Amino acid sequence: MEPRQTPLYLGMALFIVSETFLFGSLFWTYFYLRAKTLVWPPEGVHLEVALMSANTLILLASSATMERALASIKRGDKGGLVRALSATILLGSAFLAIKAFDWFTAPFRPWDHAYGSIYFTLTGFHAIHLLIGMLVLGALLFRARRGLFSPGRCLPLEVGGLYWHFVDGVWVFVFLSLFVVR
Repeated sequence: MEPRQTPLYLGMALFIVSETFLFGSLFWTYFYLRAKTLVWPPEGVHLEVALMSANTLILLASSATMERALASIKRGDKGGLVRALSATILLGSAFLAIKAFDWFTAPFRPWDHAYGSIYFTLTGFHAIHLLIGMLVLGALLFRARRGLFSPGRCLPLEVGGLYWHFVDGVWVFVFLSLFVVR
């Protein structure tokens, strides 16, 4: 059976479709509020665009290291798998730390206005999904260190990578909506 036809892979694909609807509704809410509000974002809202641009590059780099992890195990390089998975988790942790700094230093709170509410909701949901992805990758790293993956036995890594790329892709839309298009 082709790896992409396995129940595990198809299950993750369907889960990602459902999560796309969740994030789609959040984006719809953001753009609805933006269209209905005369001043968007409200006065006094200053976002750290340069910091979040750098943070976006960190997260995109984590997608590259995830791909390196998959390529490593497909070549039979178990050490490369462990190093690349570790780097992916480290980059995800750096992203979350920077995002937490952004939340705590933001000059507004979720209860201040509609913008604050949707800003913290969108970025918070993304952070929760990223944290879940890091937990999944941590479990995969634990298994990788025990030598449980090989070129012919790497479907869990592919499925974990699929989820990781989804979360990274969602951030690109969050970043563009909140920090670029505004």
